[in-house]
Amino acid sequence: MKAARFYEVGKPLRIEDVDVPKISDSEVLVKVRSCGICHTDLHFIDEGLIKPGKVPQIMGHEAAGDVVEVGERVEDVRVGDRVLIHFYFSCGECYYCRRGRESLCVSPEFQHFGFTVDGGYAEYAKAPARSIIKIPGKIPYDAGILVDAGSTAYHAVREVGKVRLGDFVVIIGSGGVGLSTLQMAKLSGATVMAVDIRSGKLDAAKSLGADHVVNPAVENLYENVMRLTGGRGADVVYELVGSSDTMSEAVDILAKGGRLVFIGYSKDNLTINPRRLVTGELQIVGSRASSRYETVEVVNLVRDGRFRLEPLITHRVSLDEVNEGLDLVRSGEAIRVVVNP
Repeated sequence: MKAARFYEVGKPLRIEDVDVPKISDSEVLVKVRSCGICHTDLHFIDEGLIKPGKVPQIMGHEAAGDVVEVGERVEDVRVGDRVLIHFYFSCGECYYCRRGRESLCVSPEFQHFGFTVDGGYAEYAKAPARSIIKIPGKIPYDAGILVDAGSTAYHAVREVGKVRLGDFVVIIGSGGVGLSTLQMAKLSGATVMAVDIRSGKLDAAKSLGADHVVNPAVENLYENVMRLTGGRGADVVYELVGSSDTMSEAVDILAKGGRLVFIGYSKDNLTINPRRLVTGELQIVGSRASSRYETVEVVNLVRDGRFRLEPLITHRVSLDEVNEGLDLVRSGEAIRVVVNP
């Protein structure tokens, strides 16, 4: 089969012919129909912030397709099922997994699809049956892969940010996860401001329900937030860019009692005086991906038409064009690029 493999930080992926994966008795083989290119892939390829499980490594952690083979002990998945692969291969038994926090799994067997084990930039991919999630026929494969971004937003809004009716929410970074966070915050009853330096992304934010949009390259974010909140600040801020400048500004626009949720990250550090946290009772927390349950919840929202994923897709490329797709993400112009093997 054809696959796109990582060899070295800062170098293009190589398109190569490799063997079709062989499955164990508890695994499933999927014919990949779609695989998303996520900004997290650039942390891996360009920066080396995420370490590969092996070299060479087939990348791609947002995959959907058709089941073509199942292991002997697999009971709930059948050949022909339309599925997506939940990107965390957690153990299901450790302290965190038993509490539904699978992204924090501490088992030595924990794997990350497309990063520590071979992923979906390929014609076929394998995964444990417990990481397989069925998708209804009415959800296209291309939209199915974006359930990854949607479930990350679901976790960040419902579990971590705890957005409530009437909250003023600011989302810094309006890419795929940012626009998903926008939709989830609106479903929770918040007033939402989307922030980005790309006018195309702000147009997308408005089409998906943003109450306010700000381009900090030409407008003052702090002044806009204070004007719209009567000088109070934002109840919840989501930071998805990961730069020191945007992280610092995210703190500055928080209201007393506000919550800052980091979804984006980088090598940059954040310096803050603890007195500001104490006197303002501020909360600064991180949000990492989602659980299998949360992913299923997002599938249901998409099925019911309450959560829109297809508008996030701006470009489609073939597997041979995956490096061009990565360049589109690097440019900042693309919201989500889909690879169709």
